[in-house]
Amino acid sequence: IIEVPIKDSREVVTIDLEHELPEDPTDLCTLLENESAESIYWISIASVYANKGLVSEAFEMMTEGLKLYKELDTADFHTFLAWLHIRQSKVAKTSDDQRASLKMASESIKLALAAQPTNVLNRIAQAEISYQLKQYDQALDFFERILKNDSKSTANVFALTGKAKTLFHKKNYNASLKIFQQVLILNPLLKPDPRIGIGMNFWRLNDKNMATKSWERALEIDPENQTAKLLLTLSKFDSSFNSLTDEDFISNYSAALNSLNEFVQKDSNNPVTLLILASYYYSKNDLESVLKVSQKVLSSPNASPDLLSDANFWIARTHYENGDFSNAQKFFTESLKSNPDSLLAKLGVGQSQFNRSLLDDAILTFESVYKNNQKILEINYILGILYSQDEKNHEKAVPVLERYIRLSKDKNEPVALNAYLTLSRLHENKDNSQSLSLLSKVIDILKKRGEDVPVEILNNLGVFHFIKGNPESANTFFKSAFEANQSEDLNITLNYNIARTEENSNTEDSISKYNDILEKSPGYIYSKIRLLFLQIISSDVKNDEELEKKLNDLLQSHVSNLEVRAFYSWYLKRTNRSSNDKGENLESKHNKETLVKYDSHDTYALISLGNLYCAIAREIKGKTPQDIEKKNQSYVRGAQLFQKVLSIDPNNVFAAQGIAIIFVENKHSNIALETFRKIRDAIDDVSVYINLGHCLIEVGQYSKAIESYEIALRRYGDDTKDSRYLTLVGRAWFARASAEKSLESFLKSLEYSIKALDVAQNTNLKKLIPSLKYNVAFVQFNIAQFIQKQNIAKRTVDDINKALEGLKEAIDTLNDLANDKYPPYPAEILKQRASMGTNTLINQLERAIKEQKEYEIKFEHRLKEAQESREKERQKAELEEQRRKEEEAKKEAQYREEYLKLQEQAKEWEREREAFVEPSFDEQDGKKPRKGKKTKNAINTDDELSGDDEKPVKKTKKSTGKRSKRKKDENATNGNVEGGDPEPKKRKLTSKKYLSADIIEDSDEDLEDFDESKLGGDDEE
Repeated sequence: IIEVPIKDSREVVTIDLEHELPEDPTDLCTLLENESAESIYWISIASVYANKGLVSEAFEMMTEGLKLYKELDTADFHTFLAWLHIRQSKVAKTSDDQRASLKMASESIKLALAAQPTNVLNRIAQAEISYQLKQYDQALDFFERILKNDSKSTANVFALTGKAKTLFHKKNYNASLKIFQQVLILNPLLKPDPRIGIGMNFWRLNDKNMATKSWERALEIDPENQTAKLLLTLSKFDSSFNSLTDEDFISNYSAALNSLNEFVQKDSNNPVTLLILASYYYSKNDLESVLKVSQKVLSSPNASPDLLSDANFWIARTHYENGDFSNAQKFFTESLKSNPDSLLAKLGVGQSQFNRSLLDDAILTFESVYKNNQKILEINYILGILYSQDEKNHEKAVPVLERYIRLSKDKNEPVALNAYLTLSRLHENKDNSQSLSLLSKVIDILKKRGEDVPVEILNNLGVFHFIKGNPESANTFFKSAFEANQSEDLNITLNYNIARTEENSNTEDSISKYNDILEKSPGYIYSKIRLLFLQIISSDVKNDEELEKKLNDLLQSHVSNLEVRAFYSWYLKRTNRSSNDKGENLESKHNKETLVKYDSHDTYALISLGNLYCAIAREIKGKTPQDIEKKNQSYVRGAQLFQKVLSIDPNNVFAAQGIAIIFVENKHSNIALETFRKIRDAIDDVSVYINLGHCLIEVGQYSKAIESYEIALRRYGDDTKDSRYLTLVGRAWFARASAEKSLESFLKSLEYSIKALDVAQNTNLKKLIPSLKYNVAFVQFNIAQFIQKQNIAKRTVDDINKALEGLKEAIDTLNDLANDKYPPYPAEILKQRASMGTNTLINQLERAIKEQKEYEIKFEHRLKEAQESREKERQKAELEEQRRKEEEAKKEAQYREEYLKLQEQAKEWEREREAFVEPSFDEQDGKKPRKGKKTKNAINTDDELSGDDEKPVKKTKKSTGKRSKRKKDENATNGNVEGGDPEPKKRKLTSKKYLSADIIEDSDEDLEDFDESKLGGDDEE
């Protein structure tokens, strides 16, 4: 009920707004206008309209009111309008309508703030607008200003609530929780209940028990709190999905459904309840019911933009489940119109586009989502898979999928096997080792799960092991795949792969397998090629007419097959069939024919021709200008062919290295080095690092050469199997030792050389053993020569003994190699070197040992003398230091003693001063003498004991010379003043001479004018 005063009268008009509120506010506006009612009446009536849902009527009243008031009187109207627009934004159907309402609210609040800049309601409205626009940083700033600048606003629960809500959306849950708790303390009955916010923060902080208790308490305070009921229902669903047993799930899920059923029975049109029901129907695969309840939400007048977005989302999921991806994309898009920040709707759009084969559109959608959600596992995974399916985006796929795997491990989530498989496929053209590693992880995961490994994965693992030069491991995987395979067609491929791995270890078995394959599949060309290959490398093919006929027949039968043509080119090179009767180079002619007639981009033919031109250039030994020009032209032609291969296949390591080798041949080692480095960055292959190491040694960068060889050994080899790589590292250390004159580098070279020999002996590489033995002996010889020539101060007896021992081993090795059937070098050269070691170097080292011992004895003696001298100096310094400390201690004790004496003297003077103070008594009443008040650190002078109470006592002037004694009459008692009666004297202390608290000086000057006879002055007076 509101009472509106009648203008110029004491009467009022009473309006019952609860029961008599007219639907049309025109009459009320007329009444308020006629009576010139204050703004409070306009706003009160408008607020009633708004609370009853008659928002347009409330706007009408505010519009009419604004017409009547002057600009300075409209601030309250604008404040109310701003809040009314904010309220409208919360029930807007679309995000566009919401933004429009908030824009009008912002305009109204600007006008209100212009008139009332300190009004708290205006400032809270300003902050609320930013909050609704999701400008949380700005909103937080506004709320904090309100709380800081307004002394009363520390208890402003509305500003505190706004700040807490803003912090919640900024995911600062701890801070939000504390502020909601503060609001609860300030106003326990506030609506909306702060316990709801407290529970939401506890839920986000993973304390679901406290969250539930908060909502239960809110429900106790207000049994009709629908938000609390809804949140408790959702918490029951969450509990059911986290149940540990089936029984717990059934119990919790039933309780959640019962709570949901209560909601539906009380209000079957509640949009929130309907959306929960939609998710329940979707879980049951009752898609028709999902569509039905979602459509009901869309037609609800109370549905907010977020609820409308969710309704469209469930409709979209239903269409997606039915395979109707066009409609699914349509409704996912509608969902985004109501809530542009809906992450699930964005994902739905992208997935629908992918299923409609709109790969580019799907990638763009997920890229936009990825920008702000890089830590979400699913988005990383989906985007990585999409990139992998688009050839131009393969480079982007790798880091995204690797990030997905890393995030999964950080969050302790299982990694999708397809991520490893996809990464393996993406790496296989660049980094076989990485592909192999990824496939191995897949097998480990499958074994842990107890699942069978697919045949395709086993086969791929075998291929990668074979490429890396591990035929035994490859054979194991191929056989495992063969045993697990049930497809006859795939068995042919697996049998072929098994035969390939056994060509070196079991040639007869490989040949048998190839023949079996050809019996079952006569057109399997690769088996024919491998059979002919094995026959070529195991016999003298130059005079084997039958073999030549087979090769020609194969070529004629498959004249356009590039694999066959490449194999035939290799055969011509292998058998040195360089020319025919016409003098034509057969290999060159064959490769040119391949390029001209069959495929101008055949990389094998191009590289073969490039190598041929390089070989021609190297064979030109002449120094004439014509020879040099011809040589350069051959290199240029070879480089052009290699360059063409790289334009076709940028990862072709043979072409890339061919160009680099041409640079080296032309004495451009630095350019070659740069080229090899670029090749290394583009191609991950062992030959790159080997050639790079060779080139680095040429330019004298031995440390980097060693590093390059070690990378080749570490990444692509095995220091228990690959003696070749170990030998290269040893040679690099030897080159460094020779250049730097370093014994440590020589010893490193020896270490790797011995290791390479051990590996060759363990792996039964008989052909390499003699040359590796020679390498060890060669290094041992050089160490002996180096030690013998080394400065006597830089070597030790132990170094020489070890060198001598190594030299003797080297001599024995060289003698053994000289007697070997196939020595690595001519036997006479080996024997000559051994003889030189026996006759010369051993004697030199033995003399060096004797000289070194004498030197070390003398050095030890000098060192001992120096140490003794240093020890004496140290002891002397310690004694001097000790003496200095003792003197300082004595001085300190003396100072302390003097200080104590001074303190005692000061106390004595204090006692004497107290004795000088005279007792006083009242001569008028004749009472007993009273002790005078002690004057701290003061000495009474004669002037202080005389004088009149009424007359101020002059301060005694202190002369620079010796004070003169006062006359007795000055010390006597004053007589009558101007004939008056004598007055009794009163002692008065008016002046003090202070003693220093730190140092007391015995000064005669201070006591000079003190009359000792006055000590008994009271009796005399």
